[in-house]
Amino acid sequence: MLLNDLIHPLTIGSVVLPNNLILAPMAGVTDGAFRSLCSSLGAGFCVSELVSAKGILMGSRQTLGMIDFPFQKRPFAIQLFGESPEVLGEAAAYIEERNLCDVIDINMGCPVSKIVKNGAGCALMKTPKTAKKILETVVRKVRIPVSMKCRLGWNESNINVVDFVKMAMDTGVKAITVHARTRDAGYSGLAQWKYLENLQDVCGKIPLIGNGDIATPEDIAKIHEISGCQGFMIGRGSIGRPWIFSEMIGESKGLDSKEKFGFFRRHFVETLMEHGAAGVLLFRVHLFAYLKGHPGVAAIRKQLCFESNPAVILSVGKQFFEG
Repeated sequence: MLLNDLIHPLTIGSVVLPNNLILAPMAGVTDGAFRSLCSSLGAGFCVSELVSAKGILMGSRQTLGMIDFPFQKRPFAIQLFGESPEVLGEAAAYIEERNLCDVIDINMGCPVSKIVKNGAGCALMKTPKTAKKILETVVRKVRIPVSMKCRLGWNESNINVVDFVKMAMDTGVKAITVHARTRDAGYSGLAQWKYLENLQDVCGKIPLIGNGDIATPEDIAKIHEISGCQGFMIGRGSIGRPWIFSEMIGESKGLDSKEKFGFFRRHFVETLMEHGAAGVLLFRVHLFAYLKGHPGVAAIRKQLCFESNPAVILSVGKQFFEG
């Protein structure tokens, strides 16, 4: 099947996405500046960093700042995490009341210890009754569509993704995303797409969104062939390469170095506008990804780890992209 046949609009409940290429939620990565850039470069949908439902209800300034980005392109999803059905439901209602997004996504796949030790994230795949209560509560509390993201299971001995997806289907969610790794795998090794085989059939008319190691048109074709998934969530493949979305839809093949530096500069400037001086530190994960593979990057990496002057960051970027 041609890639052009696989990239198309996608419907999540009452929300129609312009295309089915989705920027994954990544903590410390998918802030407002990066989402804005990826949207402008062809991502049909963006999902926020995972956000604490409890933090929203407690009025945490940092948490509230994560869900209210004034330049956010719509449609957009906010991803919530937590272990309490009531708290997640109230947080979702808070978000809907303020019209901050178009879809509420519930995180049931985060592998990070500080999340799972409290029974949230991927820990919910070990407590499907609680997971079901959470989804039912959030669906009942809001009118906008609710989606869910999970993994294959806790570990290789406990891969329960099919049963977990069937559970979610009974709650009224309007889309399901599966990251094709277990919790124990974290982000290491290769995504195990084989466990997604024919999973779209289980989802029926609800779109399945595949996630994990999608970085090329060939990856999209392969994961679709295996799973039948209707959407494609791109995560780490976009870091340092936000134009991956426009490449996938055939709008920016063969970007030259000057064009790439333009995107780098825009990203960095908008990060500073969003976060102030702290943006220099927050941008480092992107900075090193942008410069990866360029001649001489190893020699200045150590220097840049301690650099706080925005002008120096821009100068280095220009040097590496334009020579």
